[in-house]
Amino acid sequence: MFQITQAAALICSQLPIPQSFDFIATLHDWQDLAGAVIGGLMGVTGALIVAARATRRERRIAASTVLPEVMSLRACNDEIDKAKKVSRRDRRGKARLVCDMLLRARPTLTTLHSPVITQLYDIDARVYSHLFHAHWMHEQFEPALERYREARNEARAPHASPDDAEAAEFKLDLQVAKTTWAWERSVEHATLANYYLDRFVFRRWPNWAFGLRMRYFPNDLDRRSKHLLETGSLLREPDASSNPELDPNMPI
Repeated sequence: MFQITQAAALICSQLPIPQSFDFIATLHDWQDLAGAVIGGLMGVTGALIVAARATRRERRIAASTVLPEVMSLRACNDEIDKAKKVSRRDRRGKARLVCDMLLRARPTLTTLHSPVITQLYDIDARVYSHLFHAHWMHEQFEPALERYREARNEARAPHASPDDAEAAEFKLDLQVAKTTWAWERSVEHATLANYYLDRFVFRRWPNWAFGLRMRYFPNDLDRRSKHLLETGSLLREPDASSNPELDPNMPI
């Protein structure tokens, strides 16, 4: 044991004794590397900030081009709802009234059918889903409305027998159902897309705050959106209650 201790002492006595730590000298030796690292981090941070602002600006531009068409669908449907409320027709007559009013005046959509909506896909899944389905339903609505026009003209034409007249009326009611089905869903998707664009694009609050509120404290529009996207059906009939207004003073 003594020999081992003596050998260790001899070895340690021959090792060089390090000088005291000099912070200034160490900083001088590493200043180039430290400066490069700090400069690189600042450059990356600046690039991310610029990219985020550019992306947000592009989203606002894309949303601004889509928003007027989305709002025009809702405005047209509001006028139809007002006419249905004052009409004394039965349910069948009111459904035909909707189609007749759409034949006389309906929104013309162009941006909603363009690739502009693809610039909004990464904001929130619900935004893109409602915009895409509004576009898809409107594509089904236009030919359905033209088929309704043809069926209406056929029903108004003279018929050789009561059976032919009854068949024409049945065909007309079938086209009314198809047209109103596509129109109601197109309007509902447009209304909900308008709601989410207002919250996620045009409000200054962070998107995560809206996400938390929608998840834990959903309002009527949130519940309608979830039901529509999951089932493909409306949570309630459009004429059962009016669409709630978007309060510009409510932050979330």
